[in-house]
Amino acid sequence: MAYDHMVSLTRTDGSRRIFHVYGRPLPKRDEVITLPVDGRLIKARILQSTHHTETLANEAVAIETVQV
Repeated sequence: MAYDHMVSLTRTDGSRRIFHVYGRPLPKRDEVITLPVDGRLIKARILQSTHHTETLANEAVAIETVQV
């Protein structure tokens, strides 16, 4: 199980942010995670999660969820 990974977040306004996450397992597809953005916590849904054993690179792609 990977405990260091990158999360590429696409915000609702189209902007993108990259997070390096330490000490947490790589999230699975459709899992909802919380990320700190501009001093507040936002929810994001994982679209894709990839574990590359040969390069030890672990990546997740997320999109911000709209809270109503």
